[in-house]
Amino acid sequence: MQEKSRNAYRSISEAAKEIGLINKKNNKVNTHTLRFWEKNFKQIKPKILSGKRRYYSEKDMNFLKLVHELLKNQRFTIEGAKKVLNTK
Repeated sequence: MQEKSRNAYRSISEAAKEIGLINKKNNKVNTHTLRFWEKNFKQIKPKILSGKRRYYSEKDMNFLKLVHELLKNQRFTIEGAKKVLNTK
């Protein structure tokens, strides 16, 4: 499969896969996590097209990677991550 350019929009499954949101038990992509983060972090605003399909920009991807780092790697709570992100 050909690699997408950096500034191309990503589908929700492509975004989740790129960030590393993969269920270790069944090897499926956890797209529900991105939808949950959208509700909690107002900075995440994917384009939503017909059929409610979400597409993430490069800016969204960078923010999602930062959220992933704070929540999954540094073990912040949602509220703690919000405080960190609102001070940047």
